[in-house]
Amino acid sequence: MELIHANPFVRFADKLCFSFQRGPSKTYDCRLLYCVEGNASVELSGETYSMHHGSMVLFQPGTEYTIYPDETVDLIVFDFDLTQDFSNIATSMIPSPTSAFVPEQAHPVLSFSDAELYDEPVFFDNVTFIEPLLREIVSEFQEKRLYYAGKTSTLLKSVLFELARYSKLDTKSNTLVTQIMQYIDANISGQITNGDLGVYFNYNPNYLNRLMLRHTGKTLHKYVLQQRIALSLKLIQTTNMTIAEIAMQLGFNSPSHFSYCFKKEMGFSPMQFRSE
Repeated sequence: MELIHANPFVRFADKLCFSFQRGPSKTYDCRLLYCVEGNASVELSGETYSMHHGSMVLFQPGTEYTIYPDETVDLIVFDFDLTQDFSNIATSMIPSPTSAFVPEQAHPVLSFSDAELYDEPVFFDNVTFIEPLLREIVSEFQEKRLYYAGKTSTLLKSVLFELARYSKLDTKSNTLVTQIMQYIDANISGQITNGDLGVYFNYNPNYLNRLMLRHTGKTLHKYVLQQRIALSLKLIQTTNMTIAEIAMQLGFNSPSHFSYCFKKEMGFSPMQFRSE
């Protein structure tokens, strides 16, 4: 089938901490693992991939995998179908040790005529531009707000399209976009303008903006904002910093500006998120 006809059903979405080997196992659903913090190696069907912040693997049902954390690693984990055919099974189908896996219980493996990369286990590196979407899926799934099932499906389909598009773009442009994203992540607490990026990378700022839009679907300004919001979510959850301190650390003009941008992106204020 074509990717446009995918209609994902998210059965599980959360951020999990792994501190010891997990596997070898096989899943009954499709599975996505995105590295938020820490390092690990993931073995998929005999191939080993090095995971760090911004790395991601995605694989279909029945794929054997093993996670080898370096001390601890935080991963965003999704279990999902690519269609709604099994949406009546709402609870997560826990991955099984390979020796106990029952192939007949696994959901069908689908293939795409226009996105063949998803037909086999696939590894992505330095795809931090999709992290805000992944975090929003986790938030929707955990909070189970009104229409969350439809919202998580739509968001995950966007993720699949963004990654398929990214995989087809030329290597030179991919490398430059990766360098831009790494620069933004390293300087997220300061003022980052298109002009600053143009000077640093010795390219016309308008060209960099078009390149970023082509590769990620976001302008430079939008990418910087979403990275700041994504980091603010982590700081609100894991620290006792005040909203004003977080706003200052992430380069916002004022706490009120931070609150405005946060609510516009997330649909609720930083204080509401902290209280929940």
